[in-house]
Amino acid sequence: MSEWLRDYLTYLEVEQGYAQNTLRCYGRILEDFLRFVGPWSPKLRRLSRDDLRRYVLELRDRRGNCARSIRLKLQSIRSFLLYLHQKDAGPRLTLFARGEFRYKVEYREAQSFSQSQLQLLLDTLAKAVAEAHNACEQQEGGTVQLSKRLFAAQRDLCLFTLLAGTGLRISEALGIRLADIDAVDKSIRITGKGKKIRSVFFDLEGIERSLGHYLHSRSQLSLPHDYLFVSTKEFRPLQPRGVQKLLKGRLRTANLSTKTSPHTLRHSFATLAIERGANLKAVSQILGHANCSITVDLYTHLSASHLREVMQLCSPLSATELPIQERVRLRKQNLAYLDKTG
Repeated sequence: MSEWLRDYLTYLEVEQGYAQNTLRCYGRILEDFLRFVGPWSPKLRRLSRDDLRRYVLELRDRRGNCARSIRLKLQSIRSFLLYLHQKDAGPRLTLFARGEFRYKVEYREAQSFSQSQLQLLLDTLAKAVAEAHNACEQQEGGTVQLSKRLFAAQRDLCLFTLLAGTGLRISEALGIRLADIDAVDKSIRITGKGKKIRSVFFDLEGIERSLGHYLHSRSQLSLPHDYLFVSTKEFRPLQPRGVQKLLKGRLRTANLSTKTSPHTLRHSFATLAIERGANLKAVSQILGHANCSITVDLYTHLSASHLREVMQLCSPLSATELPIQERVRLRKQNLAYLDKTG
């Protein structure tokens, strides 16, 4: 790894607060790019648009990278080169002037569960807890294996209820420590992207109940760490890949599609909250977005059932006529939304 690249990654970690996974991703992307441009541009000062275009063709045609991946890599490269330019070690500023680092990506709607699908998943998780609890009682306290089964069922119910009920990123949920939980305020201190701190609240019956039961079981363990969510094998902190496997298993039991990820629960929280009329700014803060426009771009799509309901209610051919007061209220609401989003 070059000295400049090491300096840049250190800058991202220390001054920008980037997570380790993000730093590793940036490092892989930039090392690959530097290897690629070597034959044509030994010094980054002489980097040209042709070098960038050749790299994009390499990614798209030879390696088969998707558009989103290419865009991410170009954004990472642009940030690195701007850093070098500020240190008087990068290419001319004109390289950044004509959108050379942009790459068109086809819009793809964020995948999410419907209200009924989400409820089915949570009901399946609750049923697994009840079955494991009954099995332990029938065995007069239960064997070690049955106790671990109950612990895992309580953990999964707590974790996936928390993700669905608060919209946390999986990395944020797995980063929760026992000291982050305020039982009096019924809030959890969350460390988000860029080490930004925010709070989410668990004073909703489903979240509070599942968290309380899991915390009771978790308190029986004497562990050398205080991470909230742990595995049942060696009680180490849960990892994202492990959660992905757990979710697929629970979805399979519920007869739901397994072509999802824990992040789908975050999308579901945002989509369903907005459909229920939640304030966009509040949703943005709950999700930990840097600004409200991100929330608007990602989550202001609506489900097919909601669109059908709107058409049946508001179409010029609809037999239903809204009262004048309701029409005035909706018009004001839409105008306020347009004023905020441009």
